[in-house]
Amino acid sequence: MKIPYYISVAATGLSLVLSVVLFIFGGMDQGLQADIQKQQQEVQKQQEQINKGNAISNDIGPKLLRDMAVVSIKDEKMKELLAKHGYTVATPSPTPASPAPGGAAAPASSPAPAPAPASAPPAASSTPAATPAVRPR
Repeated sequence: MKIPYYISVAATGLSLVLSVVLFIFGGMDQGLQADIQKQQQEVQKQQEQINKGNAISNDIGPKLLRDMAVVSIKDEKMKELLAKHGYTVATPSPTPASPAPGGAAAPASSPAPAPAPASAPPAASSTPAATPAVRPR
């Protein structure tokens, strides 16, 4: 008669031990989840910084390369620097002036355009022939 009593006491004790173990592992799991969330937030912040850097790079990079190409026409060191990093500068060939309609020749010298004020943005209608083409190798 005492055998069922011992079996029920043993089952109760085992249940108590297993519930304590489950409680401990649950607490450890919550701690790990908090650590993972912190790491995910850090990765998200880093990704936002990378995206901002890419946006700036895509905006400024081509403009900087174009300006460096313009300088490299007169500065051999700049041309060597661009070549060292894999860029070739194709200098534009000057196009001959077309004769004026009506057979009259165009004047030999035309007045130079006035420089734009420093606060004004560069003119969008600049001649593309004056800007050298920069191409990666």
